[in-house]
Amino acid sequence: MELKQIYDVNGLKLKFGSKKALDINTLKFHNGLIYGVCGNFGSGKSSLLKVLSGLQKESNGDILYQGNKFKTNFFGNIKKHKEIQYIHVDMFNDFSNYLKSNSTVERFLKGMFSAKIKQIRTRHFKHFSLEHLWKTPINKLSDGEKHWLKIVVGVEKDPRVLLVDDYGLHLDPKNEMILRKRLMKMNNILGTTIILSSTSDYFLKQFANVVIYLDNGHVSKVRKGYKRNSFNKKKK
Repeated sequence: MELKQIYDVNGLKLKFGSKKALDINTLKFHNGLIYGVCGNFGSGKSSLLKVLSGLQKESNGDILYQGNKFKTNFFGNIKKHKEIQYIHVDMFNDFSNYLKSNSTVERFLKGMFSAKIKQIRTRHFKHFSLEHLWKTPINKLSDGEKHWLKIVVGVEKDPRVLLVDDYGLHLDPKNEMILRKRLMKMNNILGTTIILSSTSDYFLKQFANVVIYLDNGHVSKVRKGYKRNSFNKKKK
């Protein structure tokens, strides 16, 4: 069965002054797959995810989400799309209303997901290597622990598309494996389209269905990766 496209990218160019961040002729993302976007620092990974999330407007070209351009406001800025969740380095700024002085992980998540806080603790923080985080103040978390927490928020918001920048950054292999299983389960059961960026393809090619390699803002190659499961998924 042919998969429907969720993103259709054509003639994408993104410039910051005289600097060209992206120059992609055509790129398609299909619904319900896991994609990896790999490249060195400065290759355009974060820029591509920002464009796909609607956080950054392209300089030229067309970015279609489910066949339509992103809606814009009176000032021409892209409106935030409720179906798309983007995990990035400054993500906590988006949740400042839930972050009080010395907020613990428990208090932060309870403010966002009070109705299912017990389920969240069971799903994400019962493993012995993670249970200590529950009562830890967010400002005491390591970079890897903050990365984990951001992805927990993204998963629990149950988006149609989950974009994760710098996947696996600062995570040890054991916790990366736990996180990988959670993302694969989300993809298999809910049919969530997941797009992850990383400087290395080491983790990505182990579970991404397609790996896209960027070099200096261009797509240098596209490779098939992990074979998707054939059982039915919940349609988003």
